[in-house]
Amino acid sequence: MAKRTVAPIPKTHERTPGPRGQDTKGNNELFLKEVFNTTNKYRAMHGCPAVTINAELNKLAQEWANHLRDQNTMAHRPNPKYGENIFLSGGMDVTGDLPVEMWYREINSYDFTKAQFVPTAGHFTQLVWKSSTEMGSGVARKADRTWVVCNYNPPGNVVGLFKDNVPPKQ
Repeated sequence: MAKRTVAPIPKTHERTPGPRGQDTKGNNELFLKEVFNTTNKYRAMHGCPAVTINAELNKLAQEWANHLRDQNTMAHRPNPKYGENIFLSGGMDVTGDLPVEMWYREINSYDFTKAQFVPTAGHFTQLVWKSSTEMGSGVARKADRTWVVCNYNPPGNVVGLFKDNVPPKQ
């Protein structure tokens, strides 16, 4: 069986520890701007159009992030209407590019020649899903833990549509 070679993971800026992880309006707005900008950076690398921010999706994502924080758990919303990526970090200060970078790293589990859903690449495929045009995101923090939720419309990861919606890196 031939070994598959994988493209190197793109580097992001160095992370510096600091007080950014405090749950304040200013910190959260900056964080969510970084999530949005990093999302569109990775989408562009695959020739996918930029998504726009949808206020209703922001509200839904924030509600779910708060729920996850309040329950101290990590789970996708049951029966979601929109595409969803979730992230949890503990023990470190997190900037908004980190969750998106972690989702993008799942590219290593995706086979572009088969172009089908793979559970270990579902965050990546939703992230770059070409026909998703809108996103919303939320962040919630408690102690040293950070929960991030992103919702996408229309949702990605639709069986039979991977070839057209998950193009390889250009």
